[in-house]
Amino acid sequence: MSKIPSLLLMMFLQYFVQGAWNMVIGAVLAAHDLKEIVGSTYSVLGIATIISPLFVGMVADRFIASQKVMGVLHIINACVLFTIPNFILSGNVVGFLIMIFIVGLLFYPTTALANSVSFRHIDGVRWFPIVRVFGTIGFMVAGLILGFTGFSTSINSFLLAAGASVVYGLYCFMLPNTPPSGKNKKFSLRDVLCLDALSLFKDKYFTIFMLSTFILMITKTAYSAYLPVYLPVLGIEPASMMQIAIATEVIFMFMLSFLLSRYGFKKIILFGAICWVIRSLMLSLAATAGGVEMYFYIIGTLLLQGICWDFFFTAGDIYVDKKAGTEIKAQAQGLRFIVSNGFGLFMAASVCGFINNRVVTEKSLEQAGPQWQQFWIYPAVVAAIVAVGFWFFFNDKDVIMTSKAKS
Repeated sequence: MSKIPSLLLMMFLQYFVQGAWNMVIGAVLAAHDLKEIVGSTYSVLGIATIISPLFVGMVADRFIASQKVMGVLHIINACVLFTIPNFILSGNVVGFLIMIFIVGLLFYPTTALANSVSFRHIDGVRWFPIVRVFGTIGFMVAGLILGFTGFSTSINSFLLAAGASVVYGLYCFMLPNTPPSGKNKKFSLRDVLCLDALSLFKDKYFTIFMLSTFILMITKTAYSAYLPVYLPVLGIEPASMMQIAIATEVIFMFMLSFLLSRYGFKKIILFGAICWVIRSLMLSLAATAGGVEMYFYIIGTLLLQGICWDFFFTAGDIYVDKKAGTEIKAQAQGLRFIVSNGFGLFMAASVCGFINNRVVTEKSLEQAGPQWQQFWIYPAVVAAIVAVGFWFFFNDKDVIMTSKAKS
């Protein structure tokens, strides 16, 4: 219990930093006439995530305390974030994509490590939703600051992220010590290649969950990458309005532990996937609705965020932790992240960017409305396929009970 306050602040800062630069990156690029590279931006982030998390997870599992790895990565990342506005202002697309690639290399492994640090010091099923909710609050606070200051479409969002990253990096060195759990294990090429974590794919239900996550990244990326681009077309300021969604994450995060214990992983994750279908359809309807009806669909979409995110992705974090043995928990979180925000993000951003750049070719609402309506149908269909597949093939009901033997 004494470690929980420090973990709450850790998670707050982790997602504050992410929210400051990632939440409105699409809106910033669109405001500087760079909408065409929104898909490419998320693709290079995906490539970066393929490269780094498993290796960083292996380092944290075997050689260096996780909190120290996080601190170093965040301080270096702050320096990179500080340079990005110059590339946007000069229209240097290649330079911008290179810097974003480096940000992905440095930042995204720390998300998996933050999860791993949390699980090492608390009972995951009971306390992780509460710890994780402070990440959601951090994301929300970042969004409110962006909206209040007018940074939603400004390069200043990167400067805010850089400053916060310095603070967080220094704070990481004050976190509870999380030494390498496999430090005394003999080093081998197996560790370098992270084959211990990859062995989790031998479990068919773990594989089904990972495949579902991989495919659903198309729907999730369409939302996260293009909602900040879409809302200004409707005349809505994105950062402030999107905090409705973040608020619902907080509410459902507090309920997640109870709901998982009562209904199990299958029902919770399945319901999360179904809600991704509903919210994508509502975004499609909003494109040509107008007036009060448009706000009804947009607000309804945002209110579904808590279920869409917590029930699918946060429940997934807990599921992965329960499937992994003690010595590979950091690697397992890295593996889960590399599948979703690595290969999944690269694939999803490429698909979404291809579709958006060909379907949405106009800027004004009158001309672009029907195009955006068509665009949002694609992620709805993808989420429906995931939901049906997960319903039929996933049946790992006893993972919470059987996990005690693993750890």
